[in-house]
Amino acid sequence: MSYIENPLTTVRAVLGSCLLATAVSGCSHQMAGDTAMVPASVIEALEAAARGEPHPDDLHPDTAKSGKKMTAMQAAFDVKHYALSLKVMPETRSIEGRVSVNFEALSALDTVQLDLDPKLEIHSAMLGDTELEVRRDAGSFMVTLPSALNAGASTTITIAYGGKPHVALAPPWFGGFVWSEVNGTPWFATAVQGDGCDLWWPCKDNFADKPDNGIDLAISAPKGVKIASVGVLTGMDEGDDGFDTWHWRSRHPYSGYAVAINGGPFELIETQYAGINGVSYPIQFWALEANADKARALVESDVVPDLEFFERLLGPYPWGDEKAGFVETPHLGMEHQTINGYGEQYKRGRYGFDGLLHHELAHEWFGNVMTHARPEDAWLHEGYGAYMQAVYAEETVGAIGYFDQMYGAYTNNEHCLPVANPAVEDAGEAFDNRDIYTKGSWMLHSLRRYIGEEAFWAGTRRMIYDTAEPWSLSYPIQSRYRSTEDFIAIMSEEAGEDVSWIVETYLREAGMPELISSQTDGKLSLEWKVPGNRDFPMPVDVSINGELNVVDLSSGPQSLSVPEGARILIDPDSKILRSLPIIDDCSGQTDEQVQNNIERFTRMAKDFGWQRD
Repeated sequence: MSYIENPLTTVRAVLGSCLLATAVSGCSHQMAGDTAMVPASVIEALEAAARGEPHPDDLHPDTAKSGKKMTAMQAAFDVKHYALSLKVMPETRSIEGRVSVNFEALSALDTVQLDLDPKLEIHSAMLGDTELEVRRDAGSFMVTLPSALNAGASTTITIAYGGKPHVALAPPWFGGFVWSEVNGTPWFATAVQGDGCDLWWPCKDNFADKPDNGIDLAISAPKGVKIASVGVLTGMDEGDDGFDTWHWRSRHPYSGYAVAINGGPFELIETQYAGINGVSYPIQFWALEANADKARALVESDVVPDLEFFERLLGPYPWGDEKAGFVETPHLGMEHQTINGYGEQYKRGRYGFDGLLHHELAHEWFGNVMTHARPEDAWLHEGYGAYMQAVYAEETVGAIGYFDQMYGAYTNNEHCLPVANPAVEDAGEAFDNRDIYTKGSWMLHSLRRYIGEEAFWAGTRRMIYDTAEPWSLSYPIQSRYRSTEDFIAIMSEEAGEDVSWIVETYLREAGMPELISSQTDGKLSLEWKVPGNRDFPMPVDVSINGELNVVDLSSGPQSLSVPEGARILIDPDSKILRSLPIIDDCSGQTDEQVQNNIERFTRMAKDFGWQRD
């Protein structure tokens, strides 16, 4: 994203992952729709962003850093609950609201530090009837309490704020409010994964502090606009000022970016689904009225089979006490908890299913209930999320679908930076590395082939639920943080051996292992050349005239006899992620992606009718 100082990372950032479902299969997504002219100023900003250059739509540098290390002041309290009331005024692209933050002091404190984009004004801060002093500092603000709060004590402060929120340049990668309309009716959404909740409401912009007791939202919008959001709809109040207020409530913890509001001329498609744990829960799809029939068909053709797939392989849908929710958005999509954004325009994918919808739904498991512990662990969201489309393609069209997905993932690797990179300082930097999708999914592929089906999927379920047998879990299902180290420990236990050498070789190094082979005097010699000179005792399958041989390279280079003129295939089933001469180096991969980004951003600006002024 444009705020990152490292030029290479900056250029790589923009749409580096090709987004979500297309990350594994490649950047081949095509949009269709309104081709109205996009203002020249928007095109100029999109092109600058794709090149990693400054542009007028840049965010404040501090606001843009989401999930960065907490300050001592932030670490001194734990958010328990948010209550957000917000009036959305599409005509002026402005909002007015207040948020009540209930929190517990973890140590004695007299000041609370929260985050909010400087573009938005803070009108007041209150504790009950007492007005509190507010001091702004870049993208944060400090609220002074009337008296010190002791460790273990709880209280609630209320922040009134408003103004014109940052308009998303190219959502969801460059986030903010997304404005569009359908036949004169406002159609809007929020999408802030890389940039954080502070783009549109005062919050503690750190995924490491989810509100334990959830969030309440009261969202007011012009009559004719229906609001779809997180959790459960508890009611709607008709106003006499031309605005109606929609009340949503969730009692689950949330990462700030996973909270979203969506408004438009929606029709609700709803059905019940019988979950694997015996609990029935609603599927809700908030579709544009004109697309209601398409949405009904999509629920039957994709949502229901997708849920069956994920529950059968992983375990119960995490939020079955609320809903499995989807909403049609004026952007491509986003994994907002219980209300996944959907903008694929109901086009069936090349593997017989809607890959974008499938990917976003995967994040209910990989991202929303099991959340990365640190920015460097973001591959747990995206590597797993992307890999699940390959696994599902194998079920829908067979091995050809699986390997086509995986080949696309391979050719989209950049190998510029390590996947699990402790040098990243915030969520935006972590998600800027598209290899968290591509190389992350390939690591999972190679590990699965090495340790076997039972161990791999048992370990995956333990990562999510802390048990390999989650089938009868009741709600609420506990959220948890996981790290790369957790992954290694769990998978090693399930495999019955230490697999850190596999995981760390693939995730901690920018490059890939290279298998050096040579053939002389009737001998085939094999040797691993590994980045960082790491130990990598990966056995290699070699097919000689159709007969499979497993070459053990744990003690170093090996050779085996081969008949003259024999047909030799090394790793014939593509089990191993290794360096192959089919992709360019880091700079070449990046240059190609920049041009692709410019074309995609421009096309989406036209197709979704993004409005800025």
